[in-house]
Amino acid sequence: MDVLQPNEDEYKKILPAGLEGSLVAESVLALHALYEEIARAQESWKEKSPFRCPPGCGRCCETFEPDVLEVEALYLAVWMFKNQRERLGFLSFETPATGCFLADPANPYHCTVYEGRPLICRLFSYAGDRDKKGRVRFRPCKYQEGYEGVTYGEETLYSLFRGVPPVMADYTALALGIMPAETGQRLPLRQALPAALNKIRYLLDLAAFSSSPEAPFRDDDTDNDGPPLGKAS
Repeated sequence: MDVLQPNEDEYKKILPAGLEGSLVAESVLALHALYEEIARAQESWKEKSPFRCPPGCGRCCETFEPDVLEVEALYLAVWMFKNQRERLGFLSFETPATGCFLADPANPYHCTVYEGRPLICRLFSYAGDRDKKGRVRFRPCKYQEGYEGVTYGEETLYSLFRGVPPVMADYTALALGIMPAETGQRLPLRQALPAALNKIRYLLDLAAFSSSPEAPFRDDDTDNDGPPLGKAS
């Protein structure tokens, strides 16, 4: 599976100023490229199949909160700093007690961070899995009327729709490879996002301080651990 990398113009759309060149930025950009590939695969599947989320549904957000990898939380944190920075001081991680705390039932689109949403939120309803023999299968969302309890095997999918949906496990494996040192640990979004926001805030504050004329760093002091030591004579 070839995943296209973002170009320089996309960097500016994705990253807040000051984050460029960091390891976090590299991971976020790699995940962005993966998200773009997911969107292309899903559009191809939608063109071939009749399956669609009911208009204004959002019922999956009412009882489900995603568990996310650190890179997913960092991506969402970066997106919020770029697009919803004024919201961060008022964000509540406690309510509702069940379901996604970033969903708004009064909003017809429900998700308030749609462009920054995690991996499973992108794949849900438009992705399949594999059976024990590795063949693709697809079970429509239970909220799609007329398809309740139906599972399509790979042969049937090709016969009816001349294609198969993207497979969730394939993209999950690619996401796991972006930050392999994190060993695939997942946390509920309401736990993972605050830590990610704090990390991004720290990096942005550090970048702002380092670029200040009063910063006690020289251009040749790259480790940011304090003023450079004098050179030995």
